[in-house]
Amino acid sequence: MIDFVGWDIGGAHVKAVALAGEEIVSVVQKPCPLWLGLGHFHDTTRAILKELKLEPACRHAITMTGELADVFANRVEGVFSLLRAFCEHVPFENILVFAGPLGFLSVHQVQAKDVAAIASANWLATGLYAASRLDQGLLIDIGSTTSDLLVLHPGEVLTRGHTDYQRLRHGELLYCGVVRTSLMSLTKLAPFEGEWIGLMAEHFATTADVYRLTGELPGHAEQSPAADGGEKTDMASARRIARLLGRDVESSTIRAWKVLASYFRERQLEGLMEASMRQLSRGLLDGDAPLIGAGVGRFLVQELAQRLGHTYLDFADLHPNASPTSEFHLADCAPALAVACLARQSHV
Repeated sequence: MIDFVGWDIGGAHVKAVALAGEEIVSVVQKPCPLWLGLGHFHDTTRAILKELKLEPACRHAITMTGELADVFANRVEGVFSLLRAFCEHVPFENILVFAGPLGFLSVHQVQAKDVAAIASANWLATGLYAASRLDQGLLIDIGSTTSDLLVLHPGEVLTRGHTDYQRLRHGELLYCGVVRTSLMSLTKLAPFEGEWIGLMAEHFATTADVYRLTGELPGHAEQSPAADGGEKTDMASARRIARLLGRDVESSTIRAWKVLASYFRERQLEGLMEASMRQLSRGLLDGDAPLIGAGVGRFLVQELAQRLGHTYLDFADLHPNASPTSEFHLADCAPALAVACLARQSHV
């Protein structure tokens, strides 16, 4: 019987990992375009709870990034709005809120002064869980929208920043992912037919189009609509990428568009490589420290590890019972697992 569920409430997806004791029972992710209104959060939460079929006594641990959605005026409004909304579906006395260095708070304990610790702290839950199971390593969580880079020591996440602003400043947070990132953010120029072409600064195509054409995008990864709301096929992706060059897809071959997609892939990988080397240059890790991959884009972490000469470790391998029957892999929803396990450890 499921007795604990970890929730990662994002601005584009809601993820949940259900535990029965130490066993992982279910891994769920559903789209939630929170920027369009809280109604989408209610619909998504209801759908997940219906799928999990929970008993009333089940406990819940929450972490979030959804407070950043522009439906909210600021983080304080976002955090309290999401907590109130969640309490409409689950008894408030069964909810624990991850507050970073403050640990877990009950809903009625949360005050405005705690928002800075609660807001966008899902990365810290992931890091603390991994650090409890590893001697050291560089954890890289590449999701649909963002990438987190965390230096780990036993029981510690050696981060220099905590807020989004601080983490952006220190290169521990990158706003690049393998699904929702606009291609115009990766480069201003791209090579095509022997020339460097300036790109249109329009949201015509995303990284999902790139990794679909390279054959690396997991089939379940893209739950959001494509940039143009169109089909999710190789030809449709090539059509969207062609628009960035002011071209129609029919004006060249599918092979040419796939070569162009590989260039965008390399530009994104270059940014991740620079960020990884920045963290490794801090000198806090041994030369044999692994790179730990999490998120739907962890296939890129495997390549980073190879290029940097480090071993690769999948986040799912940190948990002894990591094979639930699910469309989603455990490493796709790392913060949800982490917050569930950390809450269980501190509230047995």
